[in-house]
Amino acid sequence: MNKYIKTDIEQGLQYLKTGIMNAFSDIESGEVNEVEFGDFIPFSLIRQCAEERGYEKLNNFLTDGWDRNCWYDVQHPNKKVQLCIESNLWYGTSKIYTI
Repeated sequence: MNKYIKTDIEQGLQYLKTGIMNAFSDIESGEVNEVEFGDFIPFSLIRQCAEERGYEKLNNFLTDGWDRNCWYDVQHPNKKVQLCIESNLWYGTSKIYTI
């Protein structure tokens, strides 16, 4: 792979992680109750950021069979915050919100 392409992808992922972490921070502080990420933010990256912030899963990964929707409930043990990470695997839309 071209070294510039690799660097561009790494930098892009870092920007995405920064935005996702800021969204978690806003929810944890009570500033907002929901953040919609819009299109094309990978569910796996949101889940990874949640784990890096100390969140633990509350239940199994839930899906439906219609539009490839999924829900993943998490709880932060220290901050007493419970969130749902919701994503549509077909359209690429994702959001997090308090439960």
